[in-house]
Amino acid sequence: MKRIVSFVMVLIVIGVTMVSASAVDYGCNVETKSKGVYLENLDTGAVILTKSAEEKMYPASTTKIMTYAIVADNVTDFDNTMVDINEAVFKDLDIESTVMGLSKHVGEKYSIRDLLYGMMLPSGNDAALVLADYVGGGSIPAFVEKMNAKAQELGCAGTNFVNPHGLHDPNHYSTAKDMATITKYAITKPDFMTITSTVSYTPARFDQPLTNTNFMMINNADTAKYYYPNVKGVKTGYTDEAGKCLVTTASKDGLTYLIVCLGADYSFTEDINYAMLDSCDLYDWVFENMAQRTVYSATEVVKTVKVNYGKGEDKVSLMPQGELTALLPKNYDQSLVKVEVDCEDSVDAPVSRGQAIGKVTVTYDDMTVGTTEAIASKDIELDKAKVFWSNLANWFKKNFILIVIIAVVIIILIIILAVAANSRKRKRERERSRRRYRDY
Repeated sequence: MKRIVSFVMVLIVIGVTMVSASAVDYGCNVETKSKGVYLENLDTGAVILTKSAEEKMYPASTTKIMTYAIVADNVTDFDNTMVDINEAVFKDLDIESTVMGLSKHVGEKYSIRDLLYGMMLPSGNDAALVLADYVGGGSIPAFVEKMNAKAQELGCAGTNFVNPHGLHDPNHYSTAKDMATITKYAITKPDFMTITSTVSYTPARFDQPLTNTNFMMINNADTAKYYYPNVKGVKTGYTDEAGKCLVTTASKDGLTYLIVCLGADYSFTEDINYAMLDSCDLYDWVFENMAQRTVYSATEVVKTVKVNYGKGEDKVSLMPQGELTALLPKNYDQSLVKVEVDCEDSVDAPVSRGQAIGKVTVTYDDMTVGTTEAIASKDIELDKAKVFWSNLANWFKKNFILIVIIAVVIIILIIILAVAANSRKRKRERERSRRRYRDY
């Protein structure tokens, strides 16, 4: 019996997994060399493609996305908050570690903004440590605790940080899906997209500019195979153990997408970054194949509901709150699009035009691709007479048993009184009969 139960449970788990996997399918058939991939439309939240997106992997310097977010959570003035450059903070960095170059500026002060540029553009591990030390109150482990607390708060169950820069540690890991979640949070922080989308920046007292390591934003002979004019931000990453990692966004035709690629191969002999090539291919596919489609116009009726106590009206039509659009494949199957309206079967007057009555949900092949409010198409006044008679009828319905009991009691009392009256009448008649008999 135990074996049978275990077998059934396995089948259920497999079935649920298959349903979950098959439910997210926009038909994206791009083959990627990255081990972990996550592609999402930021306008609608639609997840277009995932590949091992919840598998734990090493994030390398994409870690710095979270580092930026924690710094921005704790520092409000990037320009006037100055930090001392203390050599002890980064003295143990690997000599081959990517750096901003702060070892040449020990004893100087730099603004948070300069350090953020130094961390995000050339992927300066020294800048990450200086920022973490400052925000952590002189304790980098305290800063890392903030990173992990924020990851938990965001629901990133597959993430654990050990340091603020992403250099390899077996216990430092994340997932493609978690990195997307962290990036979406970081995008809400001040100047994140501005800084990460900057190609070149020169801090004060620096002889050479800091250059962005994201070649998808740089158009020259060396980077031409990666250049993608629609890309903005976000962060690159690489260690031998992690492989090539990349998080980017791109916008075109009013739509913005986020792509996370982790664990991509890197060919030193051919000098090919497959995380960037994968991202190029994915952006090509999504911009060519996906589009925002109008499912319902703002004047189309999605449902009609009953109106209680309406003056001269007993029904109201519901329409979408504005044009109802959804992110769909350009060659989508119309039969797979369904519109559902979640609302009560009736609504009480008065009703105002534009009043939210319910929710409209659009699904495509069982995937939710759009939602909006269902609103009333016109005004309907309250009929007070209907309310009065309805309340009266409801009172009688609620008090029916009591009314019946009272009626029965009254009837019984009437009967008792009638019987008593009749009894007294007969008694008087008998008395009169006896008196007549005595008179004779």
